[in-house]
Amino acid sequence: MRHFGRGASLLLVVAAGALVAVTCAAADPAVSTTTPFTYGGFNGCTEEAFSGTGTLHMTTREGLSASGNLESHVYTRLDGLQAMTPTGKKYVVQDVFEHDFTISNASEDTFALVAHFVRVGEDGTFVLGDDFYEYFRTHGTANANGIPTAFKVDTSDQPCR
Repeated sequence: MRHFGRGASLLLVVAAGALVAVTCAAADPAVSTTTPFTYGGFNGCTEEAFSGTGTLHMTTREGLSASGNLESHVYTRLDGLQAMTPTGKKYVVQDVFEHDFTISNASEDTFALVAHFVRVGEDGTFVLGDDFYEYFRTHGTANANGIPTAFKVDTSDQPCR
């Protein structure tokens, strides 16, 4: 009986590995793009607008799983963004967002955005800080009948730093 347990466990591991391999093989290869990007924003800590350019890197992967689910993953990163205010103040921005969704009998969708805005050349004018973050995340699920069973939105007003 003990050998049967080990053999069954090994068979289960091999079967699970095969399922993962089939699922991964069914997904389309990732598509990666890089493009120049123009960006505009507003700093509530300093009450100033800024705009600039950077490079947008996007990786998209979509496919059909072995169980028939449509799955999508989009990862976006903004690199080298140098922004400036009309008065000449410089910003460096680090921005990443991800969007994942699965469409099946029960579906789900998740979106997350995190951006860090750094105002270069701190001169002490803004005692509470002049850098800030943007944070936004949503998640929703629906059951097999298409009825939403969960929906949540998270935002975070980060203090000026």
